Amino acid sequence: MGALLAIAGFEARQRLKLLSTWVYFFAFFALALLWMAAAGGVFKEAFVSFGGRVLINAPRQVALSSAFLGCLGIIVVAAMMGRSVQQDFEYEMHHFFFSAPIPKYAYVFGRFLGALATLAVVFSAILLGTLLGTVLPGIDHARVGPYSVAGYLLPYFHTLLPNLFIFGAIFFALAALTRRMLAVYVASVVMLIGYIVAPSLARDLDYKTLAALIDPFGTTALIRLTEYWSLTERNTLQVPFAGVFLVNRALWSAFSLVVLLLGYWRFSFVATPAGRRGRPGPTSRRHLAARSRPRPPRTRRPTSPRAASPCCWRNRPGSRSANRSRTSISP
Repeated sequence: MGALLAIAGFEARQRLKLLSTWVYFFAFFALALLWMAAAGGVFKEAFVSFGGRVLINAPRQVALSSAFLGCLGIIVVAAMMGRSVQQDFEYEMHHFFFSAPIPKYAYVFGRFLGALATLAVVFSAILLGTLLGTVLPGIDHARVGPYSVAGYLLPYFHTLLPNLFIFGAIFFALAALTRRMLAVYVASVVMLIGYIVAPSLARDLDYKTLAALIDPFGTTALIRLTEYWSLTERNTLQVPFAGVFLVNRALWSAFSLVVLLLGYWRFSFVATPAGRRGRPGPTSRRHLAARSRPRPPRTRRPTSPRAASPCCWRNRPGSRSANRSRTSISP
């Protein structure tokens, strides 16, 4: 457990030192400010409607704002989660981790928890922006009600953090198994398409509950849960963690946990990817072919005196070579 926490802390510290992390943070903060400004009537050409003249800082409206803005950050989740494990293979650093006395679970879950903690910091900018956006100049004060601490914390723990775990587990497993970022980005696009398709299913009354369950972002389930609330309820009540919203969160969290555990099981803690385990490379195939090639039979050297010392045999007295030598030097 100590190694796991050490790797998680190392990953979080390294991520928080990157400039891109804080670029994401301030981008979400500015987006939330603009969102609340449009909801409060600052812009005449652009506006955000929550269904009727409701308070923009009521718990339901804050939950919807957090859910909608969090959906736009799926590419950020894919980039940070995928890079947390893929960068080791890109920069050829995985040899150091794999040869060190580090357990497999410590490396995998340490990287995952470190990236998840960094994403939690980045996406907290959404709540900070929705809070400070209500005091911008030009906001219609008639649409700002009393502030509630629970109204800002509950959407963070019920919507944003579960979404980070759900999509983070899927993207992390894909990056760990494929060791490529292409599959991660393709999966993020598929998730966005699913987010677009789910509201179209909700238009039909017979499929509203199904659309709320298959939406991995939880936005459709949140709308479904508060669909028939009165204006007073939308301005005062906290969004309960119950009903179809609870089932949606539990269903997708369980699915992502299974994906993460399967990715951990299939992850190969060696330099060769899991899909290529046991498959010899080109060098290995040439080596095996050379070993399996039949060798020519060995021949034994002749042991006769003539074959053993031919020079002595040629210079032996009475031999032809010796006679030729004597003949050549005679006058």
